[in-house]
Amino acid sequence: MILFGAGAGWSAETPAEIETALRREAGEEPAPAGGPLRLVVGVNDVYCKDTSCKCVEHVAIRQYGDFCRALKERHRIELEPVYFMEPYELERAFRDGKFDGMLCKPWLVFRHAGGRSEGMARVADLRDPDGGTGLWGIVIVPRDSPIRRLADLSGRRIACGQPDAYEKHQAAFELFRRENIQIPASGRVEKASCLECLDLLMGGDVDAAVISNYALTADCAVDVASPDAFRIIGNTDKIPLTSLMVDLKRVSPDDARRLQGALLDLSGDGLPPTMGGGGFVAPASWKVPRARP
Repeated sequence: MILFGAGAGWSAETPAEIETALRREAGEEPAPAGGPLRLVVGVNDVYCKDTSCKCVEHVAIRQYGDFCRALKERHRIELEPVYFMEPYELERAFRDGKFDGMLCKPWLVFRHAGGRSEGMARVADLRDPDGGTGLWGIVIVPRDSPIRRLADLSGRRIACGQPDAYEKHQAAFELFRRENIQIPASGRVEKASCLECLDLLMGGDVDAAVISNYALTADCAVDVASPDAFRIIGNTDKIPLTSLMVDLKRVSPDDARRLQGALLDLSGDGLPPTMGGGGFVAPASWKVPRARP
C-alpha cells in the first residue's frame, strides 16, 4: 500500500482521544484538502450491494463507487474499498495486517483485546436506510407463544448468537442479568447466524431467540420468516452498526480528522444517490463493551 501523508505523530494521541476529538470537532469546517491521501479499506456492510447476498438485494441500496470518486475529486482522498461478503474473512484479513481502515461493524474490530484493535479509532458512523446508526439484539417469540414478557423466559430454552456477535450474545445475557432472568446453561443454544436461531424457534426446539434487529428485514432470514410471525419482548442496549475506522499506526491524527471532515461534507446535500441511507455522521460516544459471556 502506498500511503501519502500517513504515519506521523500517531503515538501522541490514543485512539480514544482521537475519537473524542473527532466528536468535538465534527461541527467545524472541513479541514483543508491538503496533499493526496490513499487508504485501502476492508468493507463489510449489511446494506451494501457488494457485500450482501441476493436474499436482501431489495434493501441493499448502497454502493461506494460514486462516493469514492467524489471524495477523490473534492478532497484528494482516495478510498479504495476491498469488499467481503463474509465478516469472518474480513476479520481474518484485518488481523493479518491488511488495510489502513475498516468499514464494518466495529465489534468485529474491537472484540479482541490487544493486537491491531488497540490502534484503531472510529472516524465516522454510517447510517442505515432509515437514517439510524444503531445495532441491537431483539428477543423474539412466536406470535402465538404464551410467553408475554422477558420475565417469562426464566428456565426456558433460548437460541442466541455466538460470542463474535455482541448484540445477540453478550448484550443479550447482560439484559437477562439486569432483569434477573435465569437462563440455565442447558437452556442456551448458541448458533452462528440469525437464520439458524430462527430455524430452532420456528421448529419448536427453543422458546425464544435473540437475533439482530435487522435480521427479519435485511438478512437471509427474509427467505424463511416474516416479522409478522413473531413478537418482540425485549431489546438489548445499542452499539454502533457500521463505522469507518482507521489504524492510527498508519494514518496520522490530522489525516483522520481530515478524512472525517470530507466524509461529513459529502454526506450533506452532495451525497450521491447510490449512497442510500444518509451517509456518514460523527462517531457516537461508545465505550467498547467488555461484558461477561
